[in-house]
Amino acid sequence: MRNFLLISLFLFTGYLSYSQNVSGIIHDANGEPLVGAHIQCNSINSYAVSKADGSFNIDIAVNYSAILKISYVGFRTKTLNYKTTDNANIGIITMEEVQFTTEEVNIIANRTQTNVMEVAADISVVSAKSMTIIPSFKIDENMKYLPGVFIDRPYGIFGKSVVGLRSVVSSEPGRQLTLIDGVPINKSDGGGTNWNRIIESDFERIEVLKGPGAALYGNNAMGGAINLVHKRPVEKGVSGQAKVSYATYNTMNADLSLQHKLSDKEQSFYYTFAAKAIKSDGYITVPDSIREATDTNVFIEEYGANARIGYTLSNKSFIEAEYNYYDEKREQGSKILLEDGAVALYETHFTKLAFHNDDNKLKYDVNAFYQLENYGRDIESLKNGNYSHIKVKSEREDYGATAMFRYAIKNHNISFGADYRSGSVYGVDEYQTATDKIINQGKINVINLYAQDDWQITSKLKALVGVHFAYTKFYDGSFTLEDQTSESDYMLDFAGDLESKTWNGFSPRVSLKYDFSENMNVYALYSHGYRAPSLDDLTRFGFMSIGFKNASPNLNPEEIDNIELGYRIQKSKWAFQTNVNYAKGNNYMYYVATGEKLFGRKLIYNKENVTSVQLFGAEFNIDYSISKSFKMNLNYTYNNSKIMEFVERPELVDNQLTYVPTDLANLRLIYMRKKLSASVNLHYQGDMYLDEINNFKVDPLFSLDISFNYNFYKGFGVNIMLQNIFDEYHMVSTDQMSLGRFVSAGLNYRF
Repeated sequence: MRNFLLISLFLFTGYLSYSQNVSGIIHDANGEPLVGAHIQCNSINSYAVSKADGSFNIDIAVNYSAILKISYVGFRTKTLNYKTTDNANIGIITMEEVQFTTEEVNIIANRTQTNVMEVAADISVVSAKSMTIIPSFKIDENMKYLPGVFIDRPYGIFGKSVVGLRSVVSSEPGRQLTLIDGVPINKSDGGGTNWNRIIESDFERIEVLKGPGAALYGNNAMGGAINLVHKRPVEKGVSGQAKVSYATYNTMNADLSLQHKLSDKEQSFYYTFAAKAIKSDGYITVPDSIREATDTNVFIEEYGANARIGYTLSNKSFIEAEYNYYDEKREQGSKILLEDGAVALYETHFTKLAFHNDDNKLKYDVNAFYQLENYGRDIESLKNGNYSHIKVKSEREDYGATAMFRYAIKNHNISFGADYRSGSVYGVDEYQTATDKIINQGKINVINLYAQDDWQITSKLKALVGVHFAYTKFYDGSFTLEDQTSESDYMLDFAGDLESKTWNGFSPRVSLKYDFSENMNVYALYSHGYRAPSLDDLTRFGFMSIGFKNASPNLNPEEIDNIELGYRIQKSKWAFQTNVNYAKGNNYMYYVATGEKLFGRKLIYNKENVTSVQLFGAEFNIDYSISKSFKMNLNYTYNNSKIMEFVERPELVDNQLTYVPTDLANLRLIYMRKKLSASVNLHYQGDMYLDEINNFKVDPLFSLDISFNYNFYKGFGVNIMLQNIFDEYHMVSTDQMSLGRFVSAGLNYRF
């Protein structure tokens, strides 16, 4: 026992002799402390996080020339060469704010923290600071001004959104994968994301990967991936914000988010909570020229909450549980006999368990998730004096687990993992004015396997090689008619059990990046994308934004091959990046009108596999720092997407694909000071076709959006937001028009 104590004392005093505690304070250029900055030392691989006053303490080895690396999202990483003969208190360290999007930190490229300049791909990041000055009511609108991104939200807050990445996504939400902290939230039934349920103030940044990202993300990442990163507390105490606002159409909005860490120790429990509520009278989407007495406002009521509880094992590892609830009531714009008219209801439950470990040489993320959306809708119509009322109920269930591992060895950063996702739908259309009952159901399982090597070949040349394998099984599918009358005669030929199917495919990804210097590089990449049909595609007859769709049980998976060349340069006051991309898609899933109509004005569509499509695009982005407080961004995107071969519909060859604007351009002027921030945003959208025969064209649109924020007293501030000041609108379908000008004013409090 005595020997053990002596040895322990020797080791303890040895540690004291060979390590030293170093302290300092981290500020921004205005002298404000930065809380949550990461400080890492290479001498004994120690790690620290700055506190509320910007102070930190870290251990380094004695008689060792240590390197301290200090990083903070939105600021340039600072490296300090520190010798232990220096004073143990470094003093104030001033961080330089990131001027350009090319410097933002991201994890979407290889699921680890990386500077955007280090990645051989087209990646954009929207930081929390940027989100405060972007005129947005929904989190997806924060991506509106990025190159290569098209936000299709024609009804504003009164409708759904499809986020398009380049020309790949078009009207297919399932081609773009949405993740929250690396966990997919796309629904198996339809493949899309309900962007309305996501609470913007709960997130610290948005990461966007453009181009097929299947090598790490699988089935839905055919056009790219978007990762939303949650805020987490980094020091003891409560912080957060509360907002209330009033807007056009008697729109009332309230939003709250907070984070609380219970201890100032490295190991500590924490929790976060966010909630929102929106209520609005809405507007009439049918233009005056064809408006009928039954057309009414598309009012909305939305309520949502998100709660997380976690435990930090260290500054870089945590365990976390999350629950999200969302409830939405949305009038569809038609009222005949029902008290609220034709109404859509969305009730969503989402829960997740996560284990993030970034401490050891083998780093990993393991997640399990469950999502349930209960969808309901009342459809009423009046045709030739005959009234019809249908109640729609659909239960959409998704669950699964993901595991991703990262291991660094010499010049290689290896990522590998797998995920399993299972989805099901049980939908019932029950006629209230007849006996008909229509049931669609089905299940789908997806297994994804990934492997990727990020290889630093030389000091200037880096290669990335990745491969993904997907296995998809569709089963237990059926389309059933019960107590059928003439009301559903047109569906009779499709009734019965659906054939079970399995699909699989490989998706490789290869890229090279060459650094001319620390601030300039070029990259080239080839990537392959693969996507199986969704449950909605295979099993459901029903309404969508452009009309009525038939089920398409004979669809095949679609694939895409993408080639991209890019160039980036960054100087002290400006940055420039550009790329050109070419893609060829095979068996492209695409809506084609049958020529028939339902209820006299709703076109009926089939989804079919287009034999071959061609997608060509180019982007450039310029950031310029006019002064410390005044910045400018200019970007332009060109898209050319058309049908090259369509065996079943040769008359459509050479037509442009729908919902792909030929041009997108943005000019942003941003002013940010300690108390005042503002942005002026000019957005241009070129020609876009809404039908496959290229007759229904949306002419170019131009919008001016402005946001103004002023903090007048100890965390209290005012916000004014103006979207579409020029009141531009367009027809979204044959009988629906988009939202025009939208103005909001509000109060906020940060604590």
